[in-house]
Amino acid sequence: MPAPLSDDDHKRRARRRLIGAVALTIVAVIILPLVLEDEPPPAGPLEVRMPPTDSRPLQNTVEYAPPPANALLEPEQPEATVAPIPKAAPNKPAESPKSAAKPAAQAAKAAPNTVQPAAAYTAQVGVFADKANVERLQSRISALGLKSHTEAVEDGTRVRVGSFSSKAEADAIAARLAAAGITAKVVEK
Repeated sequence: MPAPLSDDDHKRRARRRLIGAVALTIVAVIILPLVLEDEPPPAGPLEVRMPPTDSRPLQNTVEYAPPPANALLEPEQPEATVAPIPKAAPNKPAESPKSAAKPAAQAAKAAPNTVQPAAAYTAQVGVFADKANVERLQSRISALGLKSHTEAVEDGTRVRVGSFSSKAEADAIAARLAAAGITAKVVEK
């Protein structure tokens, strides 16, 4: 049996093995691919050639989803300018019915030719061929505290909410419906 080795001998052998492993790794990674390569390495600097690009801008490749089932059938009308609605004065004392009737009557006498504008806008929620969809949507609208009405059209039943004299009022109702997840569009009657 051979004599036991000292710790120094173990360290020397480990270093030799480590150096041998590093040398073999270098040979395998660097020299072996050079020997097995078919083409000679380039003699000069490398030149990179890119194909020419078009000067045209990139085309839009976004695909849009089809309109929802309750899409509107009427074309969009150009918006009319709307005057802002005056706000009532805060903390105004309540008037008696008699005193309130007098200014109204005086205003009617002073301007007999003025006519109140007719309701020109409504919020259209959709057009449905299935009556069950109409009823389901009307129940959702009534749960919001709004009244809806229907109109028969050639493709089905049109569901609309309200009748408003200004576009701002109709827009406010459309925004309220949108907050509840119901798509609505303001249209002229």
